[in-house]
This record gives sequence, C-alpha cells and structure tokens, in this order.
Amino acid sequence: MRVVFHTSSAAETIELGRALCLQLKPGDVVAFHGELGAGKTTMIKGVAAGLGVADVVKSPSFVIVTEYAGRLPVYHIDLYRLSESSDFGAIGLDSYIEGEGICLIEWAERAEKILPASAVRVRMSVEEEGRRIEVSGPNVDRNVQPARGL
Repeated sequence: MRVVFHTSSAAETIELGRALCLQLKPGDVVAFHGELGAGKTTMIKGVAAGLGVADVVKSPSFVIVTEYAGRLPVYHIDLYRLSESSDFGAIGLDSYIEGEGICLIEWAERAEKILPASAVRVRMSVEEEGRRIEVSGPNVDRNVQPARGL
C-alpha cells in the first residue's frame, strides 16, 4: 500500500507523524528517506509525540542513536554519518531493528540491505509549497489521516 500526502508547514508534518504512529506496533521499523531539510526529523517528532515521548526530539546526527521512553521504546537512528555496513554492527543496528520498540531510521537508504521487508517507508521531498511525503509498506493503511486531513 502507498499513500501520498502534501504538507505545507512543520506543524502539518508533525501531525502526519502523530497519525502514522497510530498504525505502529512493537518491533516496527520506519525507514525515512529524503535529502537534507526534507523534514525527516520533523515528522519523527510527531511519531515520537504520538507514542508518548515527552523529551525534546532532535536529530541524533552526532550521537547516531537516541533512545526515548514512551508508550513503547523509541529508537531514533540517524545513519547520515555512517558509510560502511560494518559501522552498523558497531552501533548495534540489528538489535534495534529486531527489538520490541519502534525503530525510526533517518537516511535509511544506507541500510537498505538489512531493513526488514515489513518496514514502513517514508519518502520525503521538498516541493514549492511544502513537502511531499509518500508512506508505503505492506501494513500501511490507506486510512492514515492526520487530524486536519492533509
């Protein structure tokens, strides 16, 4: 299933993340794709908030992995600074992907070979009027609808 959304503000992108989190279950992996500034971290803020994370969510570029406590454990992983698959073992990527929490991976294209087939794919791009966000995966429900119906 594939669903395409268009957001025109950070608030709308966060709201879409909140809506997406309602479909996630323990062990799910969400793979975020998009250029710098596409809104990956912004949408992850919404997913995390929807999962009950009270902490401020920011890009873990320099620490690579940030764990948050919410209704479920949330693992926010940023692969931007990693270039070799051997680096994935060093950060224990497998254990996060196979864990019981929700694994949110920025720059997921770098780990494509080890992502589960069941991963939700979020492809983001900047458009003239905002963001184009394509959400796809075998378990994505067409009824993902933010409160404001994007």
